[in-house]
Amino acid sequence: DVGNLVRQEIDLARCELAEKAEEAKGGVARVGLGGGLAFIGALVLAGAAVLGLTFVLQRWMETLPAMAVSALAVGIVLAGAGLVLLKSGTRSLSPEHLVPRRTLDSIKEDARWARRQF
Repeated sequence: DVGNLVRQEIDLARCELAEKAEEAKGGVARVGLGGGLAFIGALVLAGAAVLGLTFVLQRWMETLPAMAVSALAVGIVLAGAGLVLLKSGTRSLSPEHLVPRRTLDSIKEDARWARRQF
């Protein structure tokens, strides 16, 4: 009957939305983890990378310009890596990803069925 069908659809929507909420939690966690790791990585690796690159660049330029160029190069690379992680996490939070597709498909199918019945 129609009442039973409506209750089933509501239950399906509730279950699917709960699943989507869990997926969103994972996306939020990845965004936080990506940002935190990018920041920590930038702090730890930047110092070592800047020093190493400065050592190499000192063959062609003075120490201070070599340090500046090294810091810029290392900063660009680390920021890029952090942005990739952040984008990955935010992609799973996009509105189209959170749509309860199975519920919508089921409702459309039920509407087609109901039209055929009447």
